[in-house]
Amino acid sequence: MHDQLLTGLPYGGLGILAAMHFGLWFYLGIEGTTQAAEEVRSPARSLPLGTLTGIMTLLIAATLTWYIGSGLMPWEYLGQAVTPLYDAARLTGSLPLEIFLFVGTLFATLASANGCINDASRAWFAMGRDRYMPVWFGAVHPKYHTPYRSVVFFVPIAILFAISTPLDQTITLSILSGLLGYTIMAIGVMMFRKKWPLGSITRGYVHPLHPLPAILLLGLCGITYVAVFLGYGTQLLAMMVFYIGASLWFVLHRYKYVRRGDQFTMPWPKPKGY
Repeated sequence: MHDQLLTGLPYGGLGILAAMHFGLWFYLGIEGTTQAAEEVRSPARSLPLGTLTGIMTLLIAATLTWYIGSGLMPWEYLGQAVTPLYDAARLTGSLPLEIFLFVGTLFATLASANGCINDASRAWFAMGRDRYMPVWFGAVHPKYHTPYRSVVFFVPIAILFAISTPLDQTITLSILSGLLGYTIMAIGVMMFRKKWPLGSITRGYVHPLHPLPAILLLGLCGITYVAVFLGYGTQLLAMMVFYIGASLWFVLHRYKYVRRGDQFTMPWPKPKGY
């Protein structure tokens, strides 16, 4: 049914643009591999391996999902399908395939929830350690070296979102938070190269096309903000108000508890211009 995929769309190309943030959501969480750097035996080996393996898995899985789903089901149904691969398996009439995809859907749901808990807990842990949040969240398990308090804190929150919020709204909330993170990352990468130019510190990797990847990411983020506004404008404005309010709270209230000297423990020279 691929020949019917782009025919009769009620909003044309604008509708495709409005759905862009769902495509970007496929890759949400890849940046979370770096947040586990302190928990692995060899970060220089584990982080590139985990990141690249995750990206390859997502590229293959995402391509198979849209190709198989759009081949077996009309786009009118796909636009509302919550579990497209499982629905596609049901349409084949194969019971073993249906059972296999049912189990796969459960594992995918658990993996997604686990990824959200992993990302959020490590960020909360870092803020607790830097005293932007209570230091109680900055504790590390004596045996497993994981931020167990932050992990346990976010498990019921993830469950609450799973059982109480529609999937499309949960995805939108996730991607909005991710978009803000990606925007700040792109700006931060360019600022980092400016403050610590090549030759000033030892780098594990130097991107030959810097700053083009960061500029490309900023462009994609800008387009995706427009896409979210087209379909979920109220949520976008509400999230922006929330994050602006949270930022003001950190600056005006929590910053007085931060020990600035503890944040800079790397044996690096002072940034250029400071």
